[in-house]
Amino acid sequence: MPSVDAVNRAFSERVSLNRAILKSPYWMLPVDDVGHENYMPVGRGVKSSNLCGSWVSLSVCKNVDLHKGKSVNGVDCTGKVVVRHKHMWCHKSSCPVCFIRGWSVRQSRSIEGRFVEGDRRGFGKVEHVVVSVAVADRGLPESVMRKKCRDALADRGVIGGCMIFHGFRIDGKRKVLGWSPHYHSLSYIDGGFDRCRDCVHEREDCRSCDGFKGREVRGYAKDKYLVKVLPERKTVFGTAYYQLNHATIRLGIKRFHSVTWFGSCANRKFKSTNVKVEILCPVCSSEMVKSIHMGKRHLIKDIGHADYVPWFVDDEFDENGEPNYIDVVGSRGFG
Repeated sequence: MPSVDAVNRAFSERVSLNRAILKSPYWMLPVDDVGHENYMPVGRGVKSSNLCGSWVSLSVCKNVDLHKGKSVNGVDCTGKVVVRHKHMWCHKSSCPVCFIRGWSVRQSRSIEGRFVEGDRRGFGKVEHVVVSVAVADRGLPESVMRKKCRDALADRGVIGGCMIFHGFRIDGKRKVLGWSPHYHSLSYIDGGFDRCRDCVHEREDCRSCDGFKGREVRGYAKDKYLVKVLPERKTVFGTAYYQLNHATIRLGIKRFHSVTWFGSCANRKFKSTNVKVEILCPVCSSEMVKSIHMGKRHLIKDIGHADYVPWFVDDEFDENGEPNYIDVVGSRGFG
């Protein structure tokens, strides 16, 4: 591992570029990559361009009546308009400025669109599945680990979906990200998982069952690949977004794919549905409108500033009854 001083310098630089990394220990912890130096968590590279994170415009929701009594992240939104910043993002997973709100968002929309089409084809219900590489195989090339994990998923009855590569997990004792390769998969399961999700009995009873957990118990005994279905997700986009901004990339390969598709959802099987891009109000979920700020409030637009927030609430009118925000006619707030 690099020296403590080097780690601290790198961290300070990343915070100055994007203070959002302070929200997750995964983004803050140093990486213990000894023996795996050719892998890196997303967002740990160099800034792609001087344009990355540059401020573009504002998106505003003026549905004040729908904000009454609402509080989000400790912010009372009653009687207030909601304002969001729009920035310019690159689409590189390594960029410390853009990996959260640029690359991860774009990829999540793509994943969501593919599952919209999968749902239309009757593949079933999308589940969040994690498959962990057997300890004995953790030194294998990523392509080999991916195939073995894909085979383990198929053995348990996963018929198709996507796999997102995670090479590291938080090591709480050492306070680092340690090598522990696994894949988060959004995927369809043959026969679904609700039967097992709602079943109440001892784990040993699963061994003879033909449901997913029965296949999982028998499969693990053979290959030592742990396949686990996580609790029901709220949205495909939200699950994909979270997993992507904690994903791992391979260095030295021009087009390494952190996301791969397999089975019934393989790229050759069908085309994805285009998902309409909207910026929705975090309070009432209404579509926000591109606007110009006319008030006296000083708006902090630098995402590396200590007081920057991606969205905030404000008064709709100033003390003279003049609007603080004027809509840009015919525009919507994207980004």
